Amino acid sequence: MKLVAAIPAFNEEKTIGSVVIGAREYVDEVVVVDDGSFDNTALIAERAGAKLIRYPSNRGYGAAIRGCLQYARSNGAGALVILDGDGQHNPEAIPRVLEPIVKGVADLSIGSRFLGGEPSGSIPRYRRLGIGLITRLSNLRIRRNGPLRDAQSGFRAYSRRAIDSIDPREADMGASVEILWAAEEGGLRIVEVPITVDYDGEGSRKGAIHHGLSVLGSMFRYVETERPLTFLGIPGFGLFLLGLGFGVYVIDSYNRTLELPVGLSLVAVLSMVLGTVLGFTGLVLHALTSANQRYR
Repeated sequence: MKLVAAIPAFNEEKTIGSVVIGAREYVDEVVVVDDGSFDNTALIAERAGAKLIRYPSNRGYGAAIRGCLQYARSNGAGALVILDGDGQHNPEAIPRVLEPIVKGVADLSIGSRFLGGEPSGSIPRYRRLGIGLITRLSNLRIRRNGPLRDAQSGFRAYSRRAIDSIDPREADMGASVEILWAAEEGGLRIVEVPITVDYDGEGSRKGAIHHGLSVLGSMFRYVETERPLTFLGIPGFGLFLLGLGFGVYVIDSYNRTLELPVGLSLVAVLSMVLGTVLGFTGLVLHALTSANQRYR
C-alpha cells in the first residue's frame, strides 16, 4: 500500500520544512499543495523533499484539500493522510491516524482533539465552543458513523475507496463538513483516534468568526443542493398552506363583515406565491440532482 501525506499550505514558510521532514519518516511520499503563497513556502517545501502542487492564487482551504485528494487519486495512493502545514499537527501522530485505514477497518480516520473526556492540548476556549457547535450541527446528518467528537479536525486519513469517491466542491473551510456528510451518504466507515495539537504557533490566518460562518454557509448550501425537497420543498409547501389558511380567513371575514382586510389579504397572497415558487424550485432542483446522480 502506497502511503501519501498531503499538506495544504498558505504562507507557512516558518513551519512547512519541519512538517515535511517529519511526515517523510512515516509515508512513501509527501506532497505540498501551495495555495497561492507569496512567501518561501514552495521553495522550502521542495528543499525539504516534498513534491509540489502550486496554485497561482489563493483558492481556499477546501480547494487545497481537493487538490490533495486529486493528487492521491492520480498517483496510485493506497492511503492518504492530510495534515496542516502550520505545525499544529504533530507528524509523529501520522501512524496513529493512518492505522484504521491500513488495517482496513475504516475509510476515513479523524484525528480527534476531544477523545478521552477532556480536550487535549491548550485549545483556546473560543475554539472549543465553536468546534462543539459545528460538531453538533454536523452530527445531525451523521447517523451510522456518529456521533463524532471533532468534526473540524483537519488531521485525517483516507482509504483508497474514500480517495476515489470524495471530491469536495466547497472552496473554503466548509469542505471539512462536506467531506463528512459525503462519506456518510456514500456508505464509508468513519472512525476517530486521539491526537494532541500545538496552539503555540500562529495558527489560522482567518478569524474564528470567518471560519464558523464559512462552515455554516457550506452546511446550508450542501443541504440545499443535495436535499432540495427538504430545504425548499417542505418549507414552500408549509408557506403555501399558511397562505391558504389566511385566504380562507380573509374570505370568511369578508362574508361576515363585507369589509376586506387588505393587509391580511396581501399576506395570504404573498405567502401562497412564495410557497409556490419555493416548492417548484425544490422540485426542479430535486430532478436535476437525481439526474446528476444517475449520470455519475
